[in-house]
Amino acid sequence: MVTYAAVALAANWPTWPGDPNRMRAGDRDQMAWFLAWTPYALLHLHNIFYTTWLNYPAGVNLAQNTSSPLLGLLAAPVTLLVNPIASVNLLCWLAFPISAGSMYFVLRRWVRWNAAAFVGGALYGFSPYVVAQASDHINLAFVPLPPLIALAAFECVRARRAGSRRWGTALGCLVVAQFFISPEIAATTVLIVILAAVVLALSRPSQVKTSLHHGITALALACVIVGVSVGYPIWAMVAGPYRYQGPAYAGGVSADLLGTLAPTSLQRFAPSGLSAAGSRLLFGNLTENGSYIGLPLTVILVVLMVLCWRHRWIRFTALMAVITVVLSYGPHLVVGNRQTGIPLPWDVLQHFPFANNIITVRLALYTWLFVAVLVALGMDALHDRWRRTPSLRATRPRPGPARVAGACLLGGLALISALSLVPAWPIPTAPAAVPPYFSDPVVDRIAPGSVALISPYPSVAETQPQLWQAVAGMRFRIIGGYGLFAGPKGTSTNFPDVLLPEDVQRFLWTRATGGAPYPSGRTPTLSGHLICQFRGFLARYDVDTVISSTALADPAALDALFSNALGRPSTNGAGVSAWYGVQADLLRHGPICRS
Repeated sequence: MVTYAAVALAANWPTWPGDPNRMRAGDRDQMAWFLAWTPYALLHLHNIFYTTWLNYPAGVNLAQNTSSPLLGLLAAPVTLLVNPIASVNLLCWLAFPISAGSMYFVLRRWVRWNAAAFVGGALYGFSPYVVAQASDHINLAFVPLPPLIALAAFECVRARRAGSRRWGTALGCLVVAQFFISPEIAATTVLIVILAAVVLALSRPSQVKTSLHHGITALALACVIVGVSVGYPIWAMVAGPYRYQGPAYAGGVSADLLGTLAPTSLQRFAPSGLSAAGSRLLFGNLTENGSYIGLPLTVILVVLMVLCWRHRWIRFTALMAVITVVLSYGPHLVVGNRQTGIPLPWDVLQHFPFANNIITVRLALYTWLFVAVLVALGMDALHDRWRRTPSLRATRPRPGPARVAGACLLGGLALISALSLVPAWPIPTAPAAVPPYFSDPVVDRIAPGSVALISPYPSVAETQPQLWQAVAGMRFRIIGGYGLFAGPKGTSTNFPDVLLPEDVQRFLWTRATGGAPYPSGRTPTLSGHLICQFRGFLARYDVDTVISSTALADPAALDALFSNALGRPSTNGAGVSAWYGVQADLLRHGPICRS
């Protein structure tokens, strides 16, 4: 564990675990918000599954987002005592050693050789899947529970009835815990465990009745625990307020056939041309491209299967690795970013309930789980074979040239394979650039629970204002934000609700980001009518505070709008200009245009 933890320090260096000042912008800003929301909601008796604190007034269904309330609860002491940035950095570090350590301890139940379990743990916890997801998606990289769920499910049907009840309780609790980290990983873990059970049943049909006899009570107990614990959040997903309809990402993202062997820029020691080609797969989506195994490791897996073919569990894990690879390719085979139209098994599975919300490329997690088990079992079998015959080794003549050459070749492949998987760390981070205002007592001038308009407009194009709200302790609601929201047709979108008058939102968005207007259309120029519309916008959405930072593409235009509409700011310093008591000001001064 110390070794795993020490290696993981390189992932975000010079950002250290619990660093309150540096972070990678983007989805980690969003995760900081989620980590801050859970303790805030629990302490203030808010619902943790939906809220209008984000994307006011339309709100957001957090059960449909990657809110990870269990991670928020675990990190709550750091979040409350330091800030959510420190919690993000702590979890970014912990994801690697905790995931690797979990697999190590599971493997120690199945292998005798400590080194084999250590290598298997490293392969899983530092796999290309975990490395890729850790750059943005902590909830998907924090994966210590899938190996434990697999172990508990195995023990449920293997142990005698009294022991199986304990394993059934453990299985139910582990699935619930995984659900509150990532419902998607919980669902896919259960799916893979069921597929593994089917494969085992088909391979040993004579043992099915005995296994069910041992495990039926435990499995029923696990189902009851899961049903009772996740019933309400599942209701919030499918019928709760502020929800969207249909899948989170229409069409999903599937692994590419070439991605299994082609490295990306996330691998440290890869030929530049091959790395560049691999990085273009999945249309350049490096965060999701974690399906790389590599030719050297593939050869080693084949060699282990040949040498240990009589080992039943090696055959099983090899088959499961192949099954999960094929499933990760999605409903139709993709080769070099081109849809071939060749149907694959997921074309059938995707019609099951909730399956259209699974991003199939993420099933690479289970490929690496089975690869780790296969390598550990193979190493242990070979080591055990050597250790069992000391007397024969003493009398046996020295190995011939062919055997020496084979051993050297296998050792060389192992070294090349290890080098091919070394991550291209550190993941780039930078100062979080949170204006001092949001961590200063002056922010307490904002009325608790009131609505604030922050410029730049919080959105998928500008994630940092959402982080600022989190650092301020969720004191206020914000218009806009980055999440999965219900779009105009009720389907999922990353863009916040379109507010009226649209010209005001276009102006605030475009002048802040310098990019394309949202909603689409011509961005208006600053005029008396726009100022009047802006005052109407503030009145319509109960905005009590306007906060403008210096991180704007066109600060002069936005400052002119705010000053003309609201007069001089109430405070100017600590990285922002702020106007308080906006609703009272609107009642006292100037016209309000509501269209």
